[in-house]
Amino acid sequence: LNRSLDNNPIDHSTVYIISLFIILMAAYYVWDTANSQKNRFRMQQRGTYIKRNTFPQLPWGTLHNPTFVQTKHGNKLLTGGWWGIARKIHYTADLVMALSWGLITGFDSFIPYFYVCFFTVVLVHRVGRDHIHCKEKYGVDFEEYCRQVPYIFIPFVF
Repeated sequence: LNRSLDNNPIDHSTVYIISLFIILMAAYYVWDTANSQKNRFRMQQRGTYIKRNTFPQLPWGTLHNPTFVQTKHGNKLLTGGWWGIARKIHYTADLVMALSWGLITGFDSFIPYFYVCFFTVVLVHRVGRDHIHCKEKYGVDFEEYCRQVPYIFIPFVF
């Protein structure tokens, strides 16, 4: 079951496995709570938010008194929670999860890493398209949003 392409066993240290598991769970937490914050913020704005106690409801999934940029179009660009740390933090978490799935398989083949490479290209392209679209749609409001949330993927880096 845990064999490389040349049929040798894949043998990682316990520290490596536990580290990858922690990284995967941390990335999942960021991904899940960031998406929850965004979706619940939208529901709160529409007046349709209903607090649920179903599994999984992770801490920090709902923002109370979130900050945002009010646009002239009437939309609100979320700048609170994870969305105040990076504009596409959920993509970063998604990519970290994809990378962790490859890292657990070892380095004998590129195949386990194809997904994370392909996904990176797709998301970087999407971010570029979104940036152009939002700049055209929101103008100075989007510039203010970018000023308040200057990082796209990785806080203090990019």
